[in-house]
Amino acid sequence: MNTLIQDALAVVDCHATHLFKAECVVALANSRVAFSKNTVQIHCHNKKIALSLRQRYAQLAHQCLRWDLVEAQVFWRGSGERYFSIPSFLALEEAMTNTTQNEPSLLDANYLRVLDFIREKRADGRIVVITSMISNICQHTNDLLSPDRGVFQPYQWTGYNYLNAWRDSLDEYNQLIELLNRDGHVPQYQYKLRRPDNRLCGYETDYYLVPNYLGEPVRIGVSKPEAWQMLPEPQL
Repeated sequence: MNTLIQDALAVVDCHATHLFKAECVVALANSRVAFSKNTVQIHCHNKKIALSLRQRYAQLAHQCLRWDLVEAQVFWRGSGERYFSIPSFLALEEAMTNTTQNEPSLLDANYLRVLDFIREKRADGRIVVITSMISNICQHTNDLLSPDRGVFQPYQWTGYNYLNAWRDSLDEYNQLIELLNRDGHVPQYQYKLRRPDNRLCGYETDYYLVPNYLGEPVRIGVSKPEAWQMLPEPQL
């Protein structure tokens, strides 16, 4: 009888593991998921997956809340006993923040709404950049993108192919495009770009998808002018 109960519990646990993976914001196909009381332990196949989970902490926290879990403990290959925790209460904090900020969606925005959005963000002291989702050509940059941050004067960015800047971080670029196409809005995205002077820099930007801006889909990046830093060159 005890064996039958144990077998049944094993089947339930296996089903729960597959379901949790399927719902997760980051693909966990090659990672291991285990439940311990009211905690889920995610043993990531590599550190890149773990970092993706940390970057998407709000979505993971929401999933933990739906599953009535207190936290997610995220491990990665080689981390040993080390892990970082994503508690489910962060979902409640995120919900309160979103309610306060009331961030707009631009999925149905027309040209005039986009212009209003650009003016609103400029009034808030934010850099605004519009880039084609098809060609990666920059279509607009406002006056707050200083040469200290990007080397070029603002007007020089118009017509620039941003894929050149993503050449050393294509995985981050591909993830951004995937998230934008899925969610329409990617807040506080952290990424690396290679500037025109060949320096590697890290940035943080809120991205919005506009499916039809003057006839083509674009992404609008909104950044704080100070949200960037020089990065060391990767070791070969």
